[in-house]
Amino acid sequence: MKSISCRDAGFNCDHVVKGETEEEILRNGMEHAKRDHNMKEEDFTPEMQQKMRNYVQNS
Repeated sequence: MKSISCRDAGFNCDHVVKGETEEEILRNGMEHAKRDHNMKEEDFTPEMQQKMRNYVQNS
């Protein structure tokens, strides 16, 4: 199991996304960010996605 914390990624939010793969975590994290942080699809640049990958931890 892998996870990423919103707080670790720089947001003032305690939400943690968990999943089996980095792709699953990124997809679910993007949905959370759009829904709860008012981010838009165009905010998820390749650079942003790589930055988020750096915060993924093995649980």
